[in-house]
Amino acid sequence: MKVAPLRLLLIEDDEEDAALLLDELQRGFSVNPTRVETPEELASALSGGTTWDLVIADYLLPLFNGLEAFAQVQQRGLDVPFFIVSGKIDEEVAVAAMKSGVHDFLLKDRLGRLIPAVARELREAALRAERRGIQEQLLLSDRLASLGLLAASVAHEINNPLASLMMDLEFALSSIRGETIPDEGVQALRDSRDCAVRIRDIIRDIKLFSRSDEHRLGPTDLHRVLDSSLRMAWNHVFHRARLSKDYGDIPPVHGSEARLGQVFLNLIINAAQAIPDGRVHENEIRVVTRRESAESVRVEIHDTGPGVPVELHERIFEPFFTTKPVGVGTGLGLSICRRLIVEMGGSVGVENHEGRGSVFWVRLRTAEAAVSAAPGESVEQLARGLNVLIIDDEVPVARAIKRLLGEQCEVTALARAQEALRLITSGRRFDAILCDMLMPEMSGPQFHEALGQLDPEQAQRITFMSGGAFSEEARSFLDRTQASCIEKPIDMQRLAHLLDSVPRKAPGN
Repeated sequence: MKVAPLRLLLIEDDEEDAALLLDELQRGFSVNPTRVETPEELASALSGGTTWDLVIADYLLPLFNGLEAFAQVQQRGLDVPFFIVSGKIDEEVAVAAMKSGVHDFLLKDRLGRLIPAVARELREAALRAERRGIQEQLLLSDRLASLGLLAASVAHEINNPLASLMMDLEFALSSIRGETIPDEGVQALRDSRDCAVRIRDIIRDIKLFSRSDEHRLGPTDLHRVLDSSLRMAWNHVFHRARLSKDYGDIPPVHGSEARLGQVFLNLIINAAQAIPDGRVHENEIRVVTRRESAESVRVEIHDTGPGVPVELHERIFEPFFTTKPVGVGTGLGLSICRRLIVEMGGSVGVENHEGRGSVFWVRLRTAEAAVSAAPGESVEQLARGLNVLIIDDEVPVARAIKRLLGEQCEVTALARAQEALRLITSGRRFDAILCDMLMPEMSGPQFHEALGQLDPEQAQRITFMSGGAFSEEARSFLDRTQASCIEKPIDMQRLAHLLDSVPRKAPGN
């Protein structure tokens, strides 16, 4: 059975050699190849927007060689498996290639180890991507935690003198009743009191954004969070656009004030930065809330900026991708926003506004929906009697789940999606299928597509598992299919609830 298609960039000038290499590679992989021969064609392929899974280069080409091709890939900072093939091997060349970072060097007449070598490097690339994601999250979490501690400390120090100031101003205003004092003096005291109230609100907002319990999720007043975010962002907004609020009648949502505050502050500042200075009366930032369904609430941040091109609607949520000028932003803000919202069980996206501008939207679960969805029973009570298939190339993970479910369920654990397809083709059927999202030969989404063609009813029984390394394609797939996905380490209570919600197969199936 053919496996998942690889986006292969093949640097080869000889058509017969290219055909031989593809024939060998297609023994283990389904390949979507693009062949180039010159440095210019290679540069165009690398900058054309395609995410390459594998690059294979002939060592000797008419206009350049494999090492020079690898240098082009390195210059773009791409972490993609890169192989060099050659008709004959020069030991010094092979050593130089491996030292420079080339992943493997093969002879054209000895391609027998091509497939296992490619599988190995694809697996290593996926692990590196997952590690980078974890390191990025740890770094950002550390920085945010440090900023939160600093903000909380500063807020604490300011609150003491501020409390005294506000009480003294109130006392002064109450003491001058009946006294003959110039109106200007009374107005000055009132203005000072109003400024002190503004400082108090800012300090409250800082404390909200730096709360130590930001990981605790529960019923949250969304309008309170939005008001705090708008006050925090006011300095970015007032000289660019009018600010309006269209708040609907909404219930508390399931979330964290600190996390939601961070998300909405980022979205509001982004909206402001999309609008040029000095045209306040021509531009508007509008915040809209409404109840979308019995189980969800929708927040929209409208702006009258230039909008986001349709082809970038998904890319802007990638880490380090930014449309802002150099030195303005890191390209991490929207990526963090998406991660935080997804962790709260919601979703976020962008749409083009009719006329001009863009609309960033956030969908959140209501607190009532989150409570009703929270499993309270044990695994033993919920999952008994199911026929469960587990697919995960991390064998210890599959074994651990099998051990936990094994006493109550009939569990089959496999390391490869192709084996699962063969098993289902032979006639086996399952109540539930737990499938890892990221696997080296056939990914979870690709397995879902293949199973959907083979047996659509079984495809609907898939729950995906992820260690958190979501590609753009994976996110788009989950948004498109609305498939269930559970994070690793597995929350067994949530898994039990997902399994319990799966309908049993009809008798005889």
